[in-house]
Amino acid sequence: MVHPVSIVWPCPLDVDAYVEHGRELEVPRPSCPLCSGPTGRWSGYERHLRDGRDRLIWIPRVRCGVCGVTQALLPWFVVARRWDVVDVIGSALVMAVEGWGHRRIARALKRPATTVREWCRRFRERAGLLAELLLARAASWGWSSWELPTSPLRRLLAAVEALAGRWRRRRGAVQPWRLTNLITGGLLLATNRTSPLAGERVGSWMSAKSIEEVPNGP
Repeated sequence: MVHPVSIVWPCPLDVDAYVEHGRELEVPRPSCPLCSGPTGRWSGYERHLRDGRDRLIWIPRVRCGVCGVTQALLPWFVVARRWDVVDVIGSALVMAVEGWGHRRIARALKRPATTVREWCRRFRERAGLLAELLLARAASWGWSSWELPTSPLRRLLAAVEALAGRWRRRRGAVQPWRLTNLITGGLLLATNRTSPLAGERVGSWMSAKSIEEVPNGP
């Protein structure tokens, strides 16, 4: 059985504008990440998104005309299987690097302590891999440096900023954590350790292969 996948795309809208557009969104039709076949619109579904408040947003789907697999199109502020916008999750990591405990971070962000604890745990588990992947992408865009932190979490933050810096030089303003979510294909906090950049062409959209994008609790 081939499972649905999710494709993260660089949505030009902010969260409020995205919500206002509802099902009338203009979305891309990227090639299928599994077989490179052409895709067409294929309904969609509602899922939770929490920034300043919790609300339902519409997630469109596309279906491959060759292999028949459907893919959810996630705007780059949405993390696969997470309620919170990626900017909030990224803020938690920054606080953790500064030495804040998960309960203090939870109070500052007004999120459940158990949720923040899970974010921090996942970041610690994946920091080295994510930093390696992001720095490789930044290097492919012309970035270079011999001065990087050795701590995995601090190295990850440096990688996020390096990547965003190169994007700004090439394409203009960007929110670093949204770009990170785009490049990792929504797998920022995923449990599997397979490189989400494996086989990916520079500049193409990333896909969260073999992971169904479903609403998940806080």
